[in-house]
Amino acid sequence: MPDPFTSTQGDLAPHWNTLMSELAPHLRPLASKVALLPTSVGDQIIASFRGEAVRRAIRHQGAPMPVVPFRDIGGIWIVWLGYREVWVPSTHVSRFTFSSSDLTIFFSMAHGEAFQQILRAEWAGPVRDNDGWSFRPSNAGHPHWQIDAIQVLREDAEHQAARELLQEATPKEFGGIETVPLPEPPWYDIARMHLASAMRPWIDGLIAHGPPGLASIRAWVVNTVSLLDTELARL
Repeated sequence: MPDPFTSTQGDLAPHWNTLMSELAPHLRPLASKVALLPTSVGDQIIASFRGEAVRRAIRHQGAPMPVVPFRDIGGIWIVWLGYREVWVPSTHVSRFTFSSSDLTIFFSMAHGEAFQQILRAEWAGPVRDNDGWSFRPSNAGHPHWQIDAIQVLREDAEHQAARELLQEATPKEFGGIETVPLPEPPWYDIARMHLASAMRPWIDGLIAHGPPGLASIRAWVVNTVSLLDTELARL
């Protein structure tokens, strides 16, 4: 079974300060004064962005997420980056257990704030139950990618269908045969897939890995953001 990673609250503040200093060069200059600060939510500690450049983006699931401007695309689009790091109380006094670290990419028009959730990179730690510690889902890769853009396309298609229905002026014969709606394609739910980003099938085949230390979390976050920056530049 996997071992959870724990840390003291005193070690977390320097960790977040270091992580923010390493992230800052990858963000737009507007986000240079952003800080990564914790908030207590119930018994959890959640670190996220704060500062003048921070906005709040509505996610497909869960509470709104603080985001910062990441990079421009095509002159009319802005890519926004959201980050959350979650810690929960440990069985050891004054220590916290790593729960998750996640990066979410949003798009918006340059002069608007209607955020569209596009992509996530998530690293979830193991959780404890009566049988001990295990990853959930047990058959999912950790860390992993999840694709959210399909939900945006789905909403666009639904809006387009609604507009066409409103604009349709052809009279209908009462009692006529109604058309049967087509089933939604399965790729509408592609965001449910966990696309492992640390699997090594040519070595050991393991798909779930937990962070061994705070430096590993920082390296994963910063290098993932660097990779995203490179790949987004292709758009």
